[in-house]
Amino acid sequence: MEITEIQLSCGGKDAGVLKRFMKEFFPFSEFKKVGLFTAEMKNDYYAQAVRICNYFGYKSIFEYGTKEITAHISYVDGKQPKDAKYITVIPSIYD
Repeated sequence: MEITEIQLSCGGKDAGVLKRFMKEFFPFSEFKKVGLFTAEMKNDYYAQAVRICNYFGYKSIFEYGTKEITAHISYVDGKQPKDAKYITVIPSIYD
């Protein structure tokens, strides 16, 4: 299978690194259930990377998880744990 320039820009030159990255962060079966991936994309990590890049607006799949995310967590009806933190920070996957 020949890799296109678009696939290379989204997934990089190292197919092994791309495969490990996709398997770690993008669950195929769940993405297939919601219609983002197709059955034909199974084990085609370059096709998956292109789809993710187009969907999220990334130039490269490796942009995923680069930014730290800060979220405010709310609890309902007194169900909060005693050690509840209302601000949650999810660090970059590269930190």
